[in-house]
Amino acid sequence: MQPIILHIDIENVSLIDWLQNNKFIVYSELVRYADKLIKENLEEVQAIVVASFSENIVFILKRADVKYTLDKAMSFFLSIEEYEQCSVIKDLLILIEKNQNEPRTIKTSR
Repeated sequence: MQPIILHIDIENVSLIDWLQNNKFIVYSELVRYADKLIKENLEEVQAIVVASFSENIVFILKRADVKYTLDKAMSFFLSIEEYEQCSVIKDLLILIEKNQNEPRTIKTSR
């Protein structure tokens, strides 16, 4: 089951301005969706849609790039001293590392 995508309608506000002024919301939601992607072993998940009257942006998290997203979120949350989110991100990064180091079980039929 796909998670519900967060849809934010900013009406007449510039998309660039809104994203610049709402990094906390964007990174918080990306961390939340990264958690779902990792724990449910998904390949990708659509996370956030930000829509204005004239433009839209869709944030899609992919398994291959989720570590990069979490690293960027970690930098942001460290810069504002939001250590609870940093702890969540650290746990997700550890889980990614653990999943990468687990041997893959390959089933063959005989």
